[in-house]
Amino acid sequence: MRISITHNTTYKYNDSVFLDPHIIRLKPKCDASQELISFEIEIDPVPDGTAEIVDVAGNDSICAWFSGKHGHLHFTTRSVVNTRRKNPYDYIITEPGVSKIPAFYPKYYVPALRAFMSRNTEPDGPMDKFVFKIFEESGPDTMAFLAALNTHIYNDIEQVIRHEGPPYPAEVTLGYGRGSCRDLTMLFIEACRSVGLAARFVSGYREAEIMSGERQLHAWAEVYLPGGGWRGYDPSNGLAVADSHVTVAAGVVPEEASPVSGSYRGSGARSIIDFEIDIKAEITDEEEADTR
Repeated sequence: MRISITHNTTYKYNDSVFLDPHIIRLKPKCDASQELISFEIEIDPVPDGTAEIVDVAGNDSICAWFSGKHGHLHFTTRSVVNTRRKNPYDYIITEPGVSKIPAFYPKYYVPALRAFMSRNTEPDGPMDKFVFKIFEESGPDTMAFLAALNTHIYNDIEQVIRHEGPPYPAEVTLGYGRGSCRDLTMLFIEACRSVGLAARFVSGYREAEIMSGERQLHAWAEVYLPGGGWRGYDPSNGLAVADSHVTVAAGVVPEEASPVSGSYRGSGARSIIDFEIDIKAEITDEEEADTR
């Protein structure tokens, strides 16, 4: 599926401020699941300079730096992406230790995955009780467990819109019984880590969600499965990720996938953020042929 995205983000300040360097993570990834056809960015005020970089989490990013004082900061990005993964289950798990729960990766995987496996919940606490309930239903098969976890969060945790603030800790979301897409994503991630699976936080776009009027970045999780690589699960929609999702950034923690990171300096200054996302999905000739 070919997806065109225009993303506008504006920060307005109640007084002129000095802008510190900003890192912009709004360039979609180009990998086995999606092809980046084109990308452009406009920044206002015009920065003194920009550098295209790969950040610590491996995301293609842009560093922009400024001089002088300004009353706003505006970004417009335009992207065209061809998503390739029609079947989210087009793989097999090649390591027996990861095909069952609890998961055990081969030793040579661990140095690269250790941070993605590090849990932030206490053993024998609410998270383990939540996970055990799912395990009783799914059995030890890893793919069955992931599907059941995704479905449980979708069905049992109420999704709400919360535009600002970091994700809640997973056990807080469990206690509330509700959360935003990023809260549900962190719950999914911590549940995976509690059974030995490497999981990470992903930000991006979902075509159906934007078309329905939810004009904001979306969040979901990815789990590393040998033989399948990083595979996406969207607990806000109860879906395994396929070609309607566009991945922009990913990281061990949500901050590594934040669309914009930076600060400003000004006595008593405050900021207001406004954003708008327009997205259009096009069915290619090949996809039309597949549906006939």
